[in-house]
Amino acid sequence: MSENSTVSCYDGHSNLYDAYQSKVVPHYQDMLEIVALTCQRYLGSGSEIIDLGCGTGNASLAVLDKIPAGIFLIDGSASMVEIAREKIDREMPGSLRGYKVADLGDDDWYSGLEKESYDAIVSTLVLEHLPFDRYRDVLGKCSSLIKPGGWLLAVEGYDDCEGMLQWFNQQMDDRKKKLDPRLADFVAQIRDQKEVHYYASKAQKEAWWRDAGFEKVHVIWQYLCLALMAGRKPGTSKSTIECPQKA
Repeated sequence: MSENSTVSCYDGHSNLYDAYQSKVVPHYQDMLEIVALTCQRYLGSGSEIIDLGCGTGNASLAVLDKIPAGIFLIDGSASMVEIAREKIDREMPGSLRGYKVADLGDDDWYSGLEKESYDAIVSTLVLEHLPFDRYRDVLGKCSSLIKPGGWLLAVEGYDDCEGMLQWFNQQMDDRKKKLDPRLADFVAQIRDQKEVHYYASKAQKEAWWRDAGFEKVHVIWQYLCLALMAGRKPGTSKSTIECPQKA
């Protein structure tokens, strides 16, 4: 996220994000449903959750549709945070615990948040925008915020199967053709100019998660180059459920 390029990318089309994202990203709604079902499976009622890189709040709303929870929003785009805040206040009143405009590329993005106060951190299509050194640093900060026994749940893109990333991008290109060209071309141009991705293999990122102190690291769902990975912070928590899978 050098010079906040990816943040400014999303800030520049926050009002069009939902119309574009849901139509162009393959299985976008399925991804949100799986994230929500995973929270339902692993977290107890009344859990406190950070939506890291919340965007317009779609992941938060999907989770709140499955379980009553408290949501804290973090995103580098002020306009995205405002849209997410308004959505949650309107559709799930009483669920929002707070919000913070903070770029994960900055060292102090987590300042003001209490350590070991959250049952889970959920992140969708965000961490892939971080350079690898920053990615590993953010993992460590996430671990410090999560309660013992809590979970990190992240959907991101990977590049470890030959052709999968290209296949996914081709599907996006095909879907763009079905949109109003003015919308598709405007958003695509912004993303082409400003959006930055850093892809690694799932095995490499699993190793980084373990280095950051997470255990039971495993992939729950995958579609081509996208995958939902889960990792648990060691310890016990009354509001989280033990993962039945062996690490």
